[in-house]
Amino acid sequence: MKTILSLGLILSILAADAAIAAPLPADTGIAWNLTPTAITQSCKQHLDEARARITSIEQRAATEPSPRLLLEVENAVADATDALAAQTLLSSVAVEKPVRDASTHCIDDVAAFGVQLSANPTVYLIAQHAEAQAPGAAERRLAHLYVEAGRRTGAGLQPQQRARVTGLFDRLNKLQTAFGRALGEDHSTVRISAAQASSLPAAFVKTFKALPDGYEVNVNEATAKQFLDNEASPEARKRFTVLYLSRGGQANVTRLAQAVALRTQIANLLGFKTWADYQLDVSMAKTPANVFALLEKVQVALLPKARAEIAVLAQMKKAAGEDSPFANWDYGFYAHQLEKTKYQVDDEAVRQYFPVKKVIAGVFGIYEKLLAVHFDEIRPAMAWAPGVTEYSITDNATGAAIGWFFVDLFPRDGKYEHTEMVPIRMGRAIPGGTQRPVSAIIGNWPPGEPGKEALLSHGDVVTFFHEFGHLMHQSLSRAPYETLYGTNVRRDFVEAPSQMLENWMWQPSILKEISSNVSTGRPIPDELIRKMIAAQHVADGMNWSAQAFYASYDMRLHSAGATVDPTPLWFTLEKELTPLPGVPGTVPEASFGHLMGGYDAGYYGYLWSRVYAQDMFSVFEKGGLENPLVGMRYRKDILERGALVEPQQLLHDFLGREVQYEPFYQYIGVTPAR
Repeated sequence: MKTILSLGLILSILAADAAIAAPLPADTGIAWNLTPTAITQSCKQHLDEARARITSIEQRAATEPSPRLLLEVENAVADATDALAAQTLLSSVAVEKPVRDASTHCIDDVAAFGVQLSANPTVYLIAQHAEAQAPGAAERRLAHLYVEAGRRTGAGLQPQQRARVTGLFDRLNKLQTAFGRALGEDHSTVRISAAQASSLPAAFVKTFKALPDGYEVNVNEATAKQFLDNEASPEARKRFTVLYLSRGGQANVTRLAQAVALRTQIANLLGFKTWADYQLDVSMAKTPANVFALLEKVQVALLPKARAEIAVLAQMKKAAGEDSPFANWDYGFYAHQLEKTKYQVDDEAVRQYFPVKKVIAGVFGIYEKLLAVHFDEIRPAMAWAPGVTEYSITDNATGAAIGWFFVDLFPRDGKYEHTEMVPIRMGRAIPGGTQRPVSAIIGNWPPGEPGKEALLSHGDVVTFFHEFGHLMHQSLSRAPYETLYGTNVRRDFVEAPSQMLENWMWQPSILKEISSNVSTGRPIPDELIRKMIAAQHVADGMNWSAQAFYASYDMRLHSAGATVDPTPLWFTLEKELTPLPGVPGTVPEASFGHLMGGYDAGYYGYLWSRVYAQDMFSVFEKGGLENPLVGMRYRKDILERGALVEPQQLLHDFLGREVQYEPFYQYIGVTPAR
C-alpha cells in the first residue's frame, strides 16, 4: 500500500507555524522512586495478576474459541509489561545498587513469564485459531507472530520436552542478565603519570581522579576513544587496552560459553541444527549461508584495503622512532595522527564545535522539520536520576500529544555502559483511546571538565543521531498492539532506519545546523567540514572489516555446537579476518554485550540492514534531505507501521520498487564480482 498524503496534510507539513498543543505534564504515569522492596513486591503482584488472567482465558478457550481471546492474552501481557516499566529499566540506570539488584531479579522473573507464555500450548492453539479467523489485518498479523513465537519456544512439543525447553530458556535469560550487570558493575581503572597525561586533552584530564603522582582513569566506553587516540605513551596505551579488553572477566566468558551451550540445546530440541539456523529462520536473511555469503563478499573486498591502511600506520610508527611491531593499542593513536597530519582533522578541534546543548537542540530541530513533530523539555523532569532530562512529543499537523522521552547521557556507577535507545512503555490501543509511548536514550558521553559543558566528538554526534532515529521509530508508531509496535520488527531490519539517518551527519549544511563553537558561537567552518568528509572513508577497510569480523565471530560461535570455546575462536578469527594482532591474556568477548543482549546470531544485522539503509537514503538524496514531504512518506511508510507488515513490504512501499544493493556497495567501497 502506497501512502497518499492529503492536500490538507501537505499544507500542515509545510506551514511555518504549526499549531502546537501545550506540552505534556512531567508525570508519565511511571513511578521511578521505587525501593528494592517495592520493586520485588510489585513485580510479583503484576506477574501474578497476568498469570491469573491467562489462566482464566485458558479455561474459556475450550468453550469460547474466539479470536478475541488472543487479544485478551495480548492485553494481559501488555498491562503487566507497562506496569513494570520502571521495575525492569532501573537495573540499567538506578543510582543505588540495591535498587539495580532488585530490578535485575524482576527482569529475570519477567523473562521467565514471557518464556512460559510463549510455550503455553493453549495460547498457541488460541493463536492458531485467531490466525485463521482474525477479523482484520492487524489481528491476523498479531496472531501470526504469536504462532511463530509458540513454535519457537516449544508450545507444540510434548509436555516433557516443552518443560525442558522452558527450563533452558529460563537459565539462558538469567545468564544474559548477569552478563550485562557484570559489565555495568565493572570498575576497572588505569593509573598514569603526569607525564603520560600531558599528551591527553586538558579538558579530558580534568575529569580524572588526581593522585599524588599522576591520575586514575576509568576504563570504559566513555573514555576509551579519547584515551587511545591521544595517549602518546605506548606503555600506557597497552595497559589501558589490556584492561579494556578484559572487562567482564573470565566470569563473563563462562557465562557466554554456557549460553552458547544452552542455545544449541534449545535449537536442537526445536528441530534446528544450530542456534544460527534457529535465529535466522524468522529473519530477512533466512539462512546462515546467506549471511556468510555477504560477509565473505565484504571481507574479500575490504581486507586488502584494511591491511594497506595498517601498513601506512605502521610506517608512521617506525618514522616516529618506534621499532616494535604494530600492536592493537597503536591503531587509534596513529589513525588519529594520520587524520591530523594528512587530512588536518583534529578530533579535539572538531569537539569545540559540538557542545552538548547545541547538538541536542540541532538534532531535535532536524527531526522536527523532517517528521513534522515538536519537542518540549519538561521541567522539572520526573526521572530516575539527577541530570536526566525529559521531553514531550507533539504532532505538528494535529497538535496532538504523542508521548514522552528521556535523555540520560553521562556515565555513573553501575549504569549501562553503551549507548542505546530503550523503549520504556509501548504505545497501543487501550479502552477509550491510545496509550502514549515512553522511551529513552541511555548514553555514556565523556563528561565535560568540572563546571563546563561537555564537548562531543563527531562520532558521538553520529551515534546520538542514530539512536534518536530509533526513538522516533518507537515513538511515532501507530500499530495498535504492543507486539506489533515500533521497533518490534525483524532483527536484521531494525537498524536500517537509524543507519539511513546517519548519512545526515555528513552533510555540510546539516553539520552547520547542529554546530556552534563553544567559545565563538560560530558554526563549524566549511574548510573543516571538507576535511572531515575527505577523511570519512580513510579507514573504511578497517571499520568494515571489523564489523565483518564481529559478525563472523557471532555466526561461527552460534554455528559450532555446544562445546565451542569462545576465547580461542575469537583469536583465531581475529588473526584470519583482520590485520590487527590480538592482545594475549585478554578476553574481548567478555564485554561483547550484543552477544548476550539480543543480537546473538544477529550481529550481522548491522551490515545486512545497511543495504536497506543506503537504498532508503537514495530516496532522500533525490527528494531533499530536509524535504518534509519525503520525511512524511518515510514516517508513514516505515515508522508508523511498526511490525504490521514484513520489512520487505515496508521497503517496497517506501522505495516504490525492489531493493537495490548498489548504494550499499558504493557506501562501503566494495565492487562485487559479477
